Amino acid sequence: MCETSNKDDEENDEGTSLSWREKMMVICQLLPHMLPIFITWFSEYIIVQAVITTLAFPSSPFKPRDHYEYYIVVFVVGKMAGRSYLLVLSYIKKDWGEKAKFPYLWVLCLVEVMDLLFLVLAAWYRFLPSVWIVLLLVFVCGLTVGAFYVNVVIIFRNCLQQKYKEFAMGYIDLPLTGGILTAAVLGLYVEPLLREHCMILMDNTDFCFTRTQS
Repeated sequence: MCETSNKDDEENDEGTSLSWREKMMVICQLLPHMLPIFITWFSEYIIVQAVITTLAFPSSPFKPRDHYEYYIVVFVVGKMAGRSYLLVLSYIKKDWGEKAKFPYLWVLCLVEVMDLLFLVLAAWYRFLPSVWIVLLLVFVCGLTVGAFYVNVVIIFRNCLQQKYKEFAMGYIDLPLTGGILTAAVLGLYVEPLLREHCMILMDNTDFCFTRTQS
């Protein structure tokens, strides 16, 4: 992970407008980070909005229509834990928070993609015996996204000089919202497809949709 010293930050004039050459230089520096951001947020929103909405289990202790609420609660808890992990580690031991920064965004991105692929296969083939496995995977999804976001912000702050940071931070939203929008559009096709396939396999079609239709 690249770092910029505080002295360099202080020497830069924050009020200086950037030239086109400087803007292109900043964008080129950010491009390797923007693709994993897009893929990670795309995977997250497809999981939450189009995949786990079709996964309910007869053996679970709650009704089919209650599955989604439990999924979202577990996902949010995981996301909160991921976003606060550096703070928690630093309270346990001061240098742990610094050592736990994760500059390799592609690894976290790959975890999220593997989570998505496994859940899609589970929704299509219905091979999972219990809802608890899905709850665990949803927690991992939230945890990974939370940790990913924290490390993205750290990378964007540390890789650039002070006068470039405001311009760079504005570009975080491009791959993030792009991933969300792409997942929303594709989800319009994925969710009905998984649900219809489930209705072929399951005797009770109530277990093919975890959200209320009212």
